[in-house]
Amino acid sequence: MENTNQLNPNESLKIISRVINQTRENIKDQSFYFLWWGWIITIAAFGHYFLTVFSDTDNSHIPWIILIPIGWVGSIVYSIKKEKEKSYQTYFELFLKYLWIVLGISFMISVFISLSLDVQPAIFVLLLAGIGTLVSGLTMKFKPLIIGGLLFFIFAIGSLFVNQTTVLLLNAIAIVTGYLIPAYFLKNSK
Repeated sequence: MENTNQLNPNESLKIISRVINQTRENIKDQSFYFLWWGWIITIAAFGHYFLTVFSDTDNSHIPWIILIPIGWVGSIVYSIKKEKEKSYQTYFELFLKYLWIVLGISFMISVFISLSLDVQPAIFVLLLAGIGTLVSGLTMKFKPLIIGGLLFFIFAIGSLFVNQTTVLLLNAIAIVTGYLIPAYFLKNSK
């Protein structure tokens, strides 16, 4: 019995073109997380820095305590909304989702361990951000994210050579160059 459901070449090309365009849109959707977390962390780092340098408070870390939970809630709400809009998830999307969930847990554990040992957590956070950003960039084949991931590694090493207050400034600059700038390129990519 012959299969009458064969696609002609034009139909095949339309399907392939639609899948390619959908993959491009899915990649652009990933820019939300880099932009969201980029701004959250940049504001927290600058806030911590300014409170440390220009105030007498012992709670200069308060921007982190306020903004990180907001970041988690925003990410979860956005993720749930996006999953409801689509009837499927690609392996690519699942991989990135699980990568960043594991890294998010790793961020929390590394901060807890660093604070317990009285060590600056920014160094380890930059290293983990570099891993996630570089792997995401390599997976997406997107050079600005690859460069951003490499910059995180450079900033992590550079953090070893400055005082704890300056590390906060370095952290904010690393986030701007490693997350925000590549994310805006990603968001506006064709």
